[in-house]
Amino acid sequence: MIRPFDARFPQLAARLPRRELASLPTALEPAPRLAAALGLPALLVKRDDLSGQPYGGNKVRKLEYLLGDALERGCDTVLTFGAAGSNHALATAIHARQLGLDCHAILSEQVQTPWVADTLRWHLQLGTRLTPAAGYPQMLAAAADIRARHPGGPGRVYEITWGGSSPLGTIGFVAAGFEIAAQLAARGVPGPVRIYMACGTMGSVAGLVLGLYLAGSDARVVAVPILPPERVSAAAIAALCAAASEALQERDASVPACSGLQSRFELRSGFLGAGYAQATPEGIEAMHLAGELAGLKLETTYTAKALACLFADARSGCLDGAVPVFWQTLNSQPKPPGLDAVDTSRLPPGLHRYL
Repeated sequence: MIRPFDARFPQLAARLPRRELASLPTALEPAPRLAAALGLPALLVKRDDLSGQPYGGNKVRKLEYLLGDALERGCDTVLTFGAAGSNHALATAIHARQLGLDCHAILSEQVQTPWVADTLRWHLQLGTRLTPAAGYPQMLAAAADIRARHPGGPGRVYEITWGGSSPLGTIGFVAAGFEIAAQLAARGVPGPVRIYMACGTMGSVAGLVLGLYLAGSDARVVAVPILPPERVSAAAIAALCAAASEALQERDASVPACSGLQSRFELRSGFLGAGYAQATPEGIEAMHLAGELAGLKLETTYTAKALACLFADARSGCLDGAVPVFWQTLNSQPKPPGLDAVDTSRLPPGLHRYL
């Protein structure tokens, strides 16, 4: 099936370096029991948790373009960054391996959770080359060293930025904007639509805002930061929208220019809590209710905080007359067998404390 984005810009689709990894479109499902518990007439869930095999979540959409670009450039290795339990780093390693690419992941420190230990074991099972780093300067130095030491030369190493949120990676969510616009139209959803999404490296939010605009949808994105204000801002989201728009126009001049997109999204602070990967009472409540009433698997770092924002708006009356959509960005595909039997002695010393 031709995606709505590709149908609208066929010349652009032919020029983009995409490799098909995701199972699209992901479903847009009603959650009637959860809606009733919040006093809402309707609540929809965008099931990006089932976006790919063997690993879903929102990163797969970006990786289709980024790993496609790596292959077109003749690279044999990808290098990316994240916290120790990064879903992005794990998704990159899994899907890079599917395409025959080696993967380096440079990992910074984070709060310890049970998920971090399983993530690191999964990396070991995959053969990801893990490098711990204490902070941003050390991560950049490690990346330079990996490129310099690569047997095929630095040109064979393809670098993917944090969260895959480069202009090219962001295009994955431009296409997602077209996808959900078509689904909302097919459902005949009345009234204003508010799409709630966790916001870290900002690429998913920026791409969705741009895609909805180009698709002619009036849906508004509510971005819920999971990083402190110095790392996430409305200005930075707007700048990434502009950079992705330029990347599209460079490949196809028929793509309309975009401006004033800052009015089409809302950055909602107040749900971060003590910091990245720090659970909040509101997030824990949202996580449990989503599991009990909608069968959704959430976690406390990203998705629970985004849903907590939706809960707060529903209870305050801010959603009166609107249709809320919760964008489920977490992978819910099962973990592979054998993680407990992985030889953890191969884990770099700086990461052993997470086990």
